[in-house]
Amino acid sequence: MDKGDKQGSSALDTGARKWQRNRRLLAVAFFMMAFMFGGVSATVYAVDCTKDTVIDQFGDWFGNLGKPARTKNRNIAVRKANRLADCTEKKAHEVARVI
Repeated sequence: MDKGDKQGSSALDTGARKWQRNRRLLAVAFFMMAFMFGGVSATVYAVDCTKDTVIDQFGDWFGNLGKPARTKNRNIAVRKANRLADCTEKKAHEVARVI
């Protein structure tokens, strides 16, 4: 190998590093934008207290990964009851504030 080969390979390494860094920055920017705009969607979809949002469904699914069906059903019922209680409490506070 002479110097020309080393310089060529280092140029490729530098280009690969730049691409890797740019790809990381792009991924970070994408996730930041998804997080920023994703925060609004939970309130937009939750029009009715009894309806589950996509985020609620994902949380139920992720929270019950690998558990038996009986435990899953119990956990989902408890989570839904807690969400319904929280939602009705928030709505009651909103109504009390208006009155």
